[in-house]
Amino acid sequence: MREGDDGGGGVKAAILLLLSLPLLAVDGTVVNKTTGQPQAGVLVHATRMTQGGMEPAGSAKAGADGKFTIQADGPAPLLVQAVYKGVTYTRQIPPGAPSTGIEIDVWEAAAKVAEAALSQHMILVETDGQELVVNETLVYQNSGNVTWNDDEKGTLRFYVPPEAGTNVMVRATSPGGMPVEREPRQGAEKGAFLLDFPVKPGGETRFDISYKMPAKEPLELAGKILHGPGPVRLVVPQGMTVEGQGLEPLGPEPQTQASIFDIKGSKYLLKIGGTGTLRSTQEPAQQEEDGPRVEEMMPPGYLRYWKWALGLMLGFLALSFWAQWMKTPRAQGSKPKA
Repeated sequence: MREGDDGGGGVKAAILLLLSLPLLAVDGTVVNKTTGQPQAGVLVHATRMTQGGMEPAGSAKAGADGKFTIQADGPAPLLVQAVYKGVTYTRQIPPGAPSTGIEIDVWEAAAKVAEAALSQHMILVETDGQELVVNETLVYQNSGNVTWNDDEKGTLRFYVPPEAGTNVMVRATSPGGMPVEREPRQGAEKGAFLLDFPVKPGGETRFDISYKMPAKEPLELAGKILHGPGPVRLVVPQGMTVEGQGLEPLGPEPQTQASIFDIKGSKYLLKIGGTGTLRSTQEPAQQEEDGPRVEEMMPPGYLRYWKWALGLMLGFLALSFWAQWMKTPRAQGSKPKA
């Protein structure tokens, strides 16, 4: 066999294999969960997930009865997405799962939805003495039957100190979905950022924000709360101290001994001392210990842009942390939030 023949033959074989794969029939109904009726005229797209990335596999428009049929190009796994009122709703079809008779739920959308409200806002600060790294997580719950989608003012509104510049990373996660990176835009106010990511009914929508700034002396962090009412918690790793008006101590987190504070008011100015980080190398907590736990989670953009800043992976607080925390008896002298 001459040199190079095997490579060409392999490519031809792969092409023939792809051509021989049968089309996958994908059909179902688009249902408007706000009205409870089938939704006509919705564009439905099928996307095939491959090792090389995501590839279009076909599309169709729902008829008057909300039904659609797509002869998808290639096998599962597939993502089936319906676009309605500017919002994308997704169903995943894993290998071996039925691809016929599926239902894709959509909702009406509005710029103001009273049932969409902040349930948690966590601010984690860390420093190695050279840079201050800030990671924030905001969680919204939508208990209504209309998607909150504000293209003009954004659903996520947050503040970043001018010292951090515009190097801000944001990751958004829909209910039951995967995290996706989104580019925020600057608001009218200096330091204000907006993101028009939909907050859908039926679960939690989570936003993770990361930024950094030089650790100058004295080390201070000034911030503003731009969202509506909701609890705001500050997490300070062991080895660091923090002072500021409107801080109510809630006690230490058992595993990492990080200090937890409740932030009162719409503005805060923190005076920070010492150094510290939530390390990813924490030993697992013993089963007999009570209290909230820490779940390891890489903050958005940290590995890509800032791994040289601290050289350590973060552990981020689990979303269930706060629900557990409010149910856990506090140490004497600490104050639970009412």
